[in-house]
Amino acid sequence: MSDSTPLFLGLDASTQALKASLLDADLNVLSELEVRFDRDLPHYKTTGGVSEPTASDDAGTVVAPVMLYVESLDMLADRMRAASWPLSRIHAVSAAGQQHASVYFSRAAPKIFTTLSTDKTLTEQVEMAFSRKVVPNWQDSSTVEACKAFEAAVGGAAELAKVTGSKAHTRFTGPQIYKFRTQEPEAYKDTERIGLVSSFITTMLCVGSGGDEATVIKGIDESDACGMNLLDMRAASSIPSTESRGNLEPGWNQTLLALASGESEDPSLGGAAELERKLGVIYRDAGSSVGTVGSWWTQRYAFHPDCQIFPGTGDNPATFLAFSLAERQAIISLGTSDTVMVATHQYVPDPDFHAFFHPARLPSSGDAFFNMLVYKSGSLAREWVRDQYCAADWERFNADVEKFKLDGGDKRTGFYWLRPEIIPSGASGVHRYTKAGGDWEKTGEFSDSGMNASAILETQFLNYRYRSSSIVAGPSSSVVDTNTLPLESIYAVGGASSNSTITQTMADVFGCDIVKPVQPADDGKGWSPANYNFCSVGAAYKAVWGWSRAQGGEVQEFDDFVHATKSKQAKKAGLGEGGEVEGGVQVICRPREGRTKVYTEVIGEWKQLEERAQNEK
Repeated sequence: MSDSTPLFLGLDASTQALKASLLDADLNVLSELEVRFDRDLPHYKTTGGVSEPTASDDAGTVVAPVMLYVESLDMLADRMRAASWPLSRIHAVSAAGQQHASVYFSRAAPKIFTTLSTDKTLTEQVEMAFSRKVVPNWQDSSTVEACKAFEAAVGGAAELAKVTGSKAHTRFTGPQIYKFRTQEPEAYKDTERIGLVSSFITTMLCVGSGGDEATVIKGIDESDACGMNLLDMRAASSIPSTESRGNLEPGWNQTLLALASGESEDPSLGGAAELERKLGVIYRDAGSSVGTVGSWWTQRYAFHPDCQIFPGTGDNPATFLAFSLAERQAIISLGTSDTVMVATHQYVPDPDFHAFFHPARLPSSGDAFFNMLVYKSGSLAREWVRDQYCAADWERFNADVEKFKLDGGDKRTGFYWLRPEIIPSGASGVHRYTKAGGDWEKTGEFSDSGMNASAILETQFLNYRYRSSSIVAGPSSSVVDTNTLPLESIYAVGGASSNSTITQTMADVFGCDIVKPVQPADDGKGWSPANYNFCSVGAAYKAVWGWSRAQGGEVQEFDDFVHATKSKQAKKAGLGEGGEVEGGVQVICRPREGRTKVYTEVIGEWKQLEERAQNEK
């Protein structure tokens, strides 16, 4: 890193850490750093990045100190300098933040953010810039009554999902604002602006001395705003409706703003109009700069004075960007809970899913979205089966999967909902079914305990395939076509993705390639796994894309830009493409001949059994 070529920075403010990824213009990840909140900032007394509940907290309250995030920025900047990162070569920055979490700026914030001294840390100067001293965490579940009010205001959970992309969730920003306004009306009154963690980081990157008070607090990114239960997404052209769209554009929903602001309860708080002002503008073009880095950063840490700041987004949208998903591609994250993200050009709202605008779409392009599905019974259920039926041994589990995988003559399936499931909603318990004659019968145990190993993987991936099919089919389709394969490729990530038996089963069920991102190895010989922090890297990709657009070159869709840049990256490294690697993506397994047909033939009956199990105790 001794030359003068431009570099790019991506930040990720998650629940437990603030992370940074340094990239070059070829999208190579050069270095990464982090600040772990519990370990590095112990004086905030957090556990897992959140505060211990107090006696006065409502049940389910989960928050973190806002100054924890401020001080982590100070510490991260010091660590970047100590690590000799060439900060003067950074030409663009973007950030990711934990979704839904809200930050409340005080009336004094604009003045404070434009009169900072470079001789002092942010921590020493900005504490009074916040009207609320804590940030609600995504784990917070204290807003149940507010959620009921949100759904009632528009006609129920399904209608709220149609309007905002999701049904009401306790962690979402709208219900959290409702609670704050109800319990702390004076602090709400003293709030100049309300942002998300992503827009908070974007704002903090622009602070200094002599800036514009009117614009120093930055707006909210369109994709991140989809996790608030406040954004009206219905202007998406593909949504079926008997109502005229008229002049409707995506923006803050006035009915929900009136509810959250208490317009009918306390007019002195300003109602919907004042809350709309507090929320500010929505950034619809994530590749358009919101300004240059603030003078506090240029003078204290020698950032390049022309360094462009691009809108921050949520952690899930940023992860989506790290994989540059095209339509009919998906990410399946195999963790304690499993998460599925599917790219689509249609707005597909559903109470069981979350719908988001694509986090880096060109304003001139057509509609682009992704849907996110979250399942509680991920590795938790897989590990339970391993421990109960496979002697707590993964090798035994894998062998049983292969031995008992379904073939054309097998008629059995199982459901393993150890906790009340999200999809299908409320499903719980362990249910097994076999079919010896004409009817499916419930059974306590399979004839061989090893059958549970294949059953858990097959039922999970059939679930993900069925729901992916409904997303790809679009909102106008009343029947899911189970014969058509929904996806062209899947990125498998998370701890369980290192198990080749699990990913091979995924490939067989979905009938498509399972892939992983790679980058040129440090020694220049071949490819190495892309073991980096996907959130901060996705944010950095967006910064590179936005900066490249600003240079006057060809304006490309984000996905095309990333694919083309990674192909150039391979050529520069002297690496060929084709076969198992293309565009920085490596195929790790393909569906085996004849296997997908087995699952296509059973998925219809499987869905009927899922509905049966959901209603049985």
